[in-house]
Amino acid sequence: MKQDHTKHHLCEALEDIKNFQDMLTTAWSKYYDHLFIKMLGTDTIPFVLMTTEAKMLRLSDSTEKIDTMYFRIEEIDLEQTRLKVSLLRAFDLEDNETTSLKDVVRLEKTTAIANVDLRFISAVQLVVAQLLSREFYVESKW
Repeated sequence: MKQDHTKHHLCEALEDIKNFQDMLTTAWSKYYDHLFIKMLGTDTIPFVLMTTEAKMLRLSDSTEKIDTMYFRIEEIDLEQTRLKVSLLRAFDLEDNETTSLKDVVRLEKTTAIANVDLRFISAVQLVVAQLLSREFYVESKW
């Protein structure tokens, strides 16, 4: 019973992320246009998933040549407990792709899509949305 209870809360949390993300893209004002997107600089709420084996879920796509643990929710099927995500590419300070959690300073949306079976997921953790709109300038010491 605990497993079903946990999955219920996980699905609710993912559904909340999807609802907020949809609000970012659909909320519009004749005076302020898409104000939320302008304020955050993105239409994506990035997150990572923890597996039931207590590991960060990593997904790859050979077409996009990407290996990542950062995702954007596209669809959620509560009946089938399945999640469709797009993969986010991670970059370090020198604008090189990285798989190291501690080195990520920027995320980039891709067209790569994957399906996740939520039976093997135990938790979801949001990532700072500003990673999708952040620009870095490294100044010389001299």
